[in-house]
Amino acid sequence: MGNRLLLASLCAFWPAYAQVTVTVSPSPASVHVGTFLQFAAKVSGTSTTGVSWTMKPATGAGSISTGGRYTPPATLPTPNTVTVTATSTASPATSASVTLTILNPYPTLASVNPTSIPVGSFSITVNGSGFVPGAQVLNGGTPMETVYISPTRLTASGVSFPVEAGWKIPIAVKNPDPGSATSTDVVSVVVGPSSGPHILGANVAAHFLDQAAFGPDVATLDHVETVGLEEYLKEQFAAPISPYPDPATTGFGINQVQARFFTNAVHGQDQLRQRVAFALGQIFVVSAIEENTPTQLVPYLEILQKDAFANFRTLMKDVTLSPTMGEYLDMRNNDKADPTRDTRANENYARELMQLFTIGLSQLNLDGTPKLDSNGNAIPTYDQTTIQNFAKVYTGWTYPTKPGAVLRIHNPAYYIGPMVPFESNHDTTSKTLLNGLVLPAGQTAAQDLEAALDNIFNHPNVGPFIGKQLIQHLVGSNPSPAYVARVASVFNDNGSGVRGDLQAVIRAVLLDPEARQGDNGPFAGGPTDVPSAHLREPVFVIASILRGLGAWVNDTNNLTAQAANLGQTLFAPPTVFNYFAPSYQIPADLIPGTALLGPEFQLDSPSNSVARFNLVNSMIYGNLGQGAAIDLTPFSNLGSNPPALVDAISQIFMDGQMPPKVQTALLGAINAITGTSAAVNKARAQAAIYLAVSSSYYNVEH
Repeated sequence: MGNRLLLASLCAFWPAYAQVTVTVSPSPASVHVGTFLQFAAKVSGTSTTGVSWTMKPATGAGSISTGGRYTPPATLPTPNTVTVTATSTASPATSASVTLTILNPYPTLASVNPTSIPVGSFSITVNGSGFVPGAQVLNGGTPMETVYISPTRLTASGVSFPVEAGWKIPIAVKNPDPGSATSTDVVSVVVGPSSGPHILGANVAAHFLDQAAFGPDVATLDHVETVGLEEYLKEQFAAPISPYPDPATTGFGINQVQARFFTNAVHGQDQLRQRVAFALGQIFVVSAIEENTPTQLVPYLEILQKDAFANFRTLMKDVTLSPTMGEYLDMRNNDKADPTRDTRANENYARELMQLFTIGLSQLNLDGTPKLDSNGNAIPTYDQTTIQNFAKVYTGWTYPTKPGAVLRIHNPAYYIGPMVPFESNHDTTSKTLLNGLVLPAGQTAAQDLEAALDNIFNHPNVGPFIGKQLIQHLVGSNPSPAYVARVASVFNDNGSGVRGDLQAVIRAVLLDPEARQGDNGPFAGGPTDVPSAHLREPVFVIASILRGLGAWVNDTNNLTAQAANLGQTLFAPPTVFNYFAPSYQIPADLIPGTALLGPEFQLDSPSNSVARFNLVNSMIYGNLGQGAAIDLTPFSNLGSNPPALVDAISQIFMDGQMPPKVQTALLGAINAITGTSAAVNKARAQAAIYLAVSSSYYNVEH
């Protein structure tokens, strides 16, 4: 009897277990070294749908998380296949397996040396990351004879022809199978001599590159001396964009995206675009504290790059409809008011778009000074009711619809493309905006949005509000009202009746007499001699020192950690107010009787100041870890000629205008190191560069 009862009990449960099935996707699967692959498991036949993940071999071939995310090893294993298995927790005897093929990494190209090649036979060194034995350097798509040196370096040789003289030839790297892939980075060489007669002094070119680039390097300095400022700007406006890595080619965190920023900053050909995009990112802020995956962050960075030279109105719309911004400031899935639930539209984006991104809190004169009422008080640009009305405008928008999916009131998170409206979730009531503009009832979400953005874009504050901040980021912290007015006037009309032309605005910022006042004059000696001076922020000081030292940098660098030690974690400002406020004043006890703005000084502290010295010490005497190295040879070669060494340092790091006191200090340090050996000459160069770039005369850009 007992056996029959037991059998009956087993039979009662058997059908449930017999129907349990597990499927795993994707299947089959492949993944490149340096990325990851997220597996999904579907369990049918039971309400308990959990699985456990295992892989064979269990060691030496990467790892898989409890959530099914597979991370390959750092190098291609042998064999390069793994079996990934998902096992039902409800029915441990039920599982499904997938064969996963591990592929070579995606190659990334950071720089090529030299950047100019002769007509005829030539050799180049290529720096980057993800290179494997068998990698091929491509010269304009043509394979070159390539020697693999390391995962970050290749050498190649080839021949150029007279017809190519003056051409700019793209260089790429192609990894072999399995998973053959070609780099997409923008790197090129020029055939024939890059230099010509100099039409500018080196001091003018160097000073300009501190504003229009991440500082001068030898090659770019020579080029600007040759072509002049106007021509360099034209070239920069037309230069191809240095890309960020495709999120599909990165790991889960943003480390590779941050590393690519520094690779581009040191080596990228589009220096001006990068400087402007970085400045715009500190005005139109999103933070990786929340938007912390490449999938979220890269599309937003690409908007800033693409629109850096576009019209400001285009930038406003692209930022507004960015899923990343929508997520950060709560415009995505912003529901219209529901009286039955006593809810109303979210006001976050409505407030910050006006307060921080476009017009500010108070009405401004063309020169950026505040307009005052009859009592001498600042006049507000908007009130709480205005914010509430704009909040209604921004209702109904949700994430882009994934390919193959159907639009829903709240689409699931997806970051490719602009947000889309779900019309029934949009507030169609009338809305009163800035300057009394009334949007009629019954408009679509898109109609309301276009009208609202036009309303803000045409506000008289935008020119001085944005113009002054671009001056502060590119040139200096304390532009005169006249300088702001000149830039704002160009924002209002580029000379052809176009408002918001960012190319025209940037040209006005950089070529203004006040921006150029330090080109030929004596180096500033006091806090008010050059009112447009500013402290180099941590990210900028790292990039500019590396460019000056002829460094090579690739995507394995850890320079983000170095910047964080100085108080600025790349792409992760602590709030929507950025790392520092444009209105931050240097404490009065430091400059008695003088009121000076010093936005970047808000990051400065005793510990961060010490960290700057430590950073320079690591650069000059130690190392920066993987992915970054400097070349002291040009300076070491001058170690036996102290005045020439000081001149070279002055030219690269102080626009050729090193103050006499600093020259004396450097010469004293050089001459204190005696001897004639190569090691002595290197030590002399190290000591002189250390003193120069850790000094206040370098860290405060004039």
